[in-house]
Amino acid sequence: MNTRDILHLTACSDLRRNILISMIEQDKSLGDLRKGLNISSTTVLHALKELEKNNLTFQQKNKNYALTNTGRIITLKLIDFSNAAEVMRKHERFWLDHDISGIPEHLMEKIGKLKNSFIEKAPSTNIFKVYSTFIEMLKSGKEIRGISSVFAPDYPSTFKELILNKKIDTKLVLTEEVMSRIDKETVNEIYNYKDKKLEIYISEPNIKIGFMSTDSALSLGFYDHQGIYDWNQDLISYDKDAIAWGYDLFEYYAKKSKMIHL
Repeated sequence: MNTRDILHLTACSDLRRNILISMIEQDKSLGDLRKGLNISSTTVLHALKELEKNNLTFQQKNKNYALTNTGRIITLKLIDFSNAAEVMRKHERFWLDHDISGIPEHLMEKIGKLKNSFIEKAPSTNIFKVYSTFIEMLKSGKEIRGISSVFAPDYPSTFKELILNKKIDTKLVLTEEVMSRIDKETVNEIYNYKDKKLEIYISEPNIKIGFMSTDSALSLGFYDHQGIYDWNQDLISYDKDAIAWGYDLFEYYAKKSKMIHL
């Protein structure tokens, strides 16, 4: 079976695709498939025949149906593609209107992890809504991982409170420019605090992304195509897969940056 045949068999039929996806967690009986997909036994059997003929499913001795090794791998990729397509469809303008080159390729391939997300936009009557949501998200976390190439005047005082008062474990990747705009008195006060939990990494200058992830939420922002950071909308998610994606994004940039020691 060539690539075109596999795509036609699995991606071009909602029924066959749904049968494969339904079996990713556990094997299914004919009755399970009929009830779960709300279709007749005859329709299920016809689809299963096609899948079995192409070595994607097989019938076990107990008469249940299961994925072959090939079927499992292809189904996982189908799920990944479906999730990515949903992320693109739900937030189409967000992705089209921004420079997303700051997402490394290996995480672009996992963009489906952001499926359970929404876009927070600032209305004309409350231009600080996105930023306020962002700050509240940070305050509710137990740890913070973030990347920033933009500076807001209250960043230093906010992170001082989070690190010294709330004892939040914080790791940040900053550009040299952002770091230079933080007053040295605040930096020294935080670094001289015995029980601080802070790591700062200095990155390359042209990071095209703004991002913060806590143990319970993800906030993701970008520059527009004119090179101006968009403070008016962020992608927000409270889903564990999205948060894990965010932590991976932080690790990618942290490994490319240099941790500072004061």
